Amino acid sequence: MVRTVSAAVATIKPEKNEFDDNFLDVVGNEFRFDHAKGIAEWLKNSADAYATTTRAKDAEQFILLRFKQAKPKRDSRFECIDFVGMTRLEIDRAVKVWGLKTAAKKGTTKATYGGHGNGGKFYMRQMFGSSRFITYREGKLNVFGFDEKKRYGYATKLKDRPMSLDEALKYAELDVINVPSAVLRRWKRGTKVAGFTVVRGMQPERFSGRATVASILEKLKLHPQARRLLAHKSVVVVLHGQAWGDRLLSPSVVARDGFERARVIPLPRSFDHKGEEFQFRRRNHLNGRLTLRTSAQPFSRSSDLAALNAIDMLGEVGCIGSYQMFELGFLRNAAESEFIYGECECSFLEDEALNSVKNDREKLVDNELTQALIEWIRQQVDELAGELAEKSQTEKKTRDLRQSSMFNQLLDRWKNRFMEKLTAEIFGGPGLGDMFGGVGGGSSEKSKTGKSSKKNSKNGDMGDDGEGGGSGDDARKGPKFPKVLLSGFHKDPLDEAATGPFYVDERQPPIYQRDVDIAHGIYWINTARPLANKIMDAYGSESPRWREYLFQRYVEIILKQSIYELNRRDPDFSAAKVDGLIDDITSRVHDAAADDLEQFLFSDNLTGSVSTGAEDAGATTIGGAGGE
Repeated sequence: MVRTVSAAVATIKPEKNEFDDNFLDVVGNEFRFDHAKGIAEWLKNSADAYATTTRAKDAEQFILLRFKQAKPKRDSRFECIDFVGMTRLEIDRAVKVWGLKTAAKKGTTKATYGGHGNGGKFYMRQMFGSSRFITYREGKLNVFGFDEKKRYGYATKLKDRPMSLDEALKYAELDVINVPSAVLRRWKRGTKVAGFTVVRGMQPERFSGRATVASILEKLKLHPQARRLLAHKSVVVVLHGQAWGDRLLSPSVVARDGFERARVIPLPRSFDHKGEEFQFRRRNHLNGRLTLRTSAQPFSRSSDLAALNAIDMLGEVGCIGSYQMFELGFLRNAAESEFIYGECECSFLEDEALNSVKNDREKLVDNELTQALIEWIRQQVDELAGELAEKSQTEKKTRDLRQSSMFNQLLDRWKNRFMEKLTAEIFGGPGLGDMFGGVGGGSSEKSKTGKSSKKNSKNGDMGDDGEGGGSGDDARKGPKFPKVLLSGFHKDPLDEAATGPFYVDERQPPIYQRDVDIAHGIYWINTARPLANKIMDAYGSESPRWREYLFQRYVEIILKQSIYELNRRDPDFSAAKVDGLIDDITSRVHDAAADDLEQFLFSDNLTGSVSTGAEDAGATTIGGAGGE
């Protein structure tokens, strides 16, 4: 009788995985290598070798990038050199194994930059005609690498070959290098300590035309996988045949004014996204944080530093992904986000159960957790970008008002000449110079002495600090003409402790006076008014529209002065007389402006300085000679 076996209870006997070598091409192509990215992988491997095998300080962890740019370029050679080395056992247990997460650790529990043990090898396999590790440790030389058909193995007769350090250095063409004294001291501790590794790639792919070693290094300096290594390790660029070279450093970034300090934001314990709550703090990962920094110059796409305009996602040691600002999602303040860069410490994503870190470490695995984290980051970036935009608007308005202040000075001088003439023609003497929007508080020369000054009675002329005329009861010193200032730009002249501009609320009138301003002859043009802002934003501070806006405020001030003067002088003050005065004053102002301010009001472009030359004629000179 034949016994049947149920398929449901059949036990699988595990066997070793087998795959065709072409499968490595399929996986390797996912890395989308360029040389900057590949060399960054080599740097990470060298840094891990120092961390797991030596006790060398960061400053003494020397990594050399040696290049031979040949003619034709196809025959060029790229090398990455460290002064640590590997044994055959380490090659067999780590380097030879594809996808081994612990490859970089070399049996230790130390945190390493290396991820799945693939990046450096795939770069060697995919991007060079042939490549190899030339490595020496514990008195033996091993040469292991890829041939022209992308197959790996040991070089003939160079597997665990006993050799002196000097012989090994000569074989690797390191005998011309000035080995640093810190390395020589470490090597002298014994044969087991002395070692080095040269990762050599020959006949590089995608290295033709305008491509150069210099262009590769420029990209490497900005690569997210390399930046921190360049900041902390001694990475030196050496040309083939030279004894030493120059240290490679990432470019420094000058922070934006007012935002010099980095903004550090702890990761929230939890975050709601699309109706679901996600945990960003887990056991052994409680100190995650987002650090945002600013740049004085934008990282525009045409900028050499455009690659820095990103948020790097940091694991326990290295970078596990990087996102350009536009990859975070919709940013309301996208223009200002071009001034921001930073990193997010999120090592909790490296927990295997979360399945959030990709093999190539360019981007995180796209899942609900990483989407939630990126959305939280987007919100923080947008908030900072909004603050930058607000400050930028304030700075722009300050710059615009600085230009407007020049126009204001011109109008102020013109206004003084006009009012002096107007006083004599309409009121027959002093008047407009001592009434500033309210009932006067000064007394005339006659009120104090009983006699009227002939000079004052004739033409109303007073020194700038002369005595003000008027019908008040108390004597005071008053300015000859009202002073017009711009809110948001000029300091309050009545506040001795003022350190910044005097601001007027947008809900206040276009021409504003406090009670205290009246006695001191001060008017404020309220630049916060909605119409003022719209004209400034739409046309700019140098436009004829904005100049006309300022001119109209001066018309209002002259009208105010005239109305108060009429009220003071005429006991039969009435609405009809005010109406007639307005018509008369407005006509006179417009006629004078047509002659004196033609260029100021109608010229599309005002170049050079703004000045009022030809004072006697009352003419206005824009960008001309003379001036005050």
